[in-house]
Amino acid sequence: MNRQNYVNSPRWSDSSKRTVWLILIGGALLLLYRLRYLLLPLIMAVVLAYLVTPAVKGLQSRFRLPKSVALALVYLLIVAALIAIPASAIPPIANQINNLLNNTPRYIQQVGDFLQKPLVINESIEIPIDELALGPTYTALTTNLLDIIQTVGRQTLAVFSTVASATLSTVGWTIVVLFLSFYLVKDHETLFAGIMQLTPPDYRDEMLRMSEEINKTWHAFLRGQLVLCLVVGMIVFGVALVLGLPNAILLALIAGLAEFLPTIGPVLAAIPAAFLAFFQSESSWIGQAMSPFWFTVLVLGLYAVIFQMENYYLVPRIIGYHLKLHPLVVILGALAGASVAGLLGILLAAPVLATGRLVLLYVYCKLTDQPPFPDMVTALDEVETAVSLRPFSSAEPPASHQTKSVLEKEQT
Repeated sequence: MNRQNYVNSPRWSDSSKRTVWLILIGGALLLLYRLRYLLLPLIMAVVLAYLVTPAVKGLQSRFRLPKSVALALVYLLIVAALIAIPASAIPPIANQINNLLNNTPRYIQQVGDFLQKPLVINESIEIPIDELALGPTYTALTTNLLDIIQTVGRQTLAVFSTVASATLSTVGWTIVVLFLSFYLVKDHETLFAGIMQLTPPDYRDEMLRMSEEINKTWHAFLRGQLVLCLVVGMIVFGVALVLGLPNAILLALIAGLAEFLPTIGPVLAAIPAAFLAFFQSESSWIGQAMSPFWFTVLVLGLYAVIFQMENYYLVPRIIGYHLKLHPLVVILGALAGASVAGLLGILLAAPVLATGRLVLLYVYCKLTDQPPFPDMVTALDEVETAVSLRPFSSAEPPASHQTKSVLEKEQT
């Protein structure tokens, strides 16, 4: 076609643009609903890619390896771990969960008997807790509690059994997650550049800043929370071994997972340890030397020390304060996440809420004509002021070009 004969098509009206946008959004939501079974593997792949990327970059920089070689090494280690961990770690954990489930009715009955007689400390101090008449209330509470504990325990055992048996479906979805995360790590720069190309030029600086803030949030939470869970779990495991508490692996697993629930998580993690200390004190070499009451106090005191050290030393250094969320919001988000996506919803509730907070804050600032990132505006004003104060010569580019080049250097 002759270029001179080409005629531009008419521009779309605002109503046409809105109609097209609504159709595109509706189609995307419909497609998302139809392919909702792929959301969980995709989320798991994104999380795995987030965790793997630093290891790949570390191998590249430290050993000067090509990216493909570093990727292959990291994923070979992941595959080896996926084969070795179910074979070595899952059977003892499943046995301890099964043992705890079988003993739970006995523990609950013993607590009921304990509440029906006075509490004697050191054979000299007697506290008449039986006069409080807590027995009927306790029985009513534990009737439903026992059902909940056994249901959760059976579901957990079913998950471990599925992983340990490595059914065809489990292996297939694991391969899908590994392949998706592999290509996300391999091509994440290209994917991000493509997304930025679709962003209107006037919004690219703000979208870059938004992506940086979201990346900080997920970086701080995912990698930091994983390290925190491992550290707290290992400390609890070591303390349980030294004290001689039964089910040390299970107590460590509970303590590690409880880190995803701020404030209330450590309290929940200490409850099974207190039960074991009180009702199985004879299994511990320290518990044999003191009464069950004081052994339970010792265990709870050590748990309090561990979680205070976590709050005041580990959390600020490992995770920091990037989430900026109140613990109550995180707890409510975890409960909502559990109803939507089960265990994964609990684990990812905090970073999802923090990301939503950033997006809502950006939208609010746009609706109220405020700068969403005031420090960017301040930096722009400072650069423009500095450029305007310099003597202008014909050899120098205009101030607007200087400002743009300076900002581009800052972004790079």
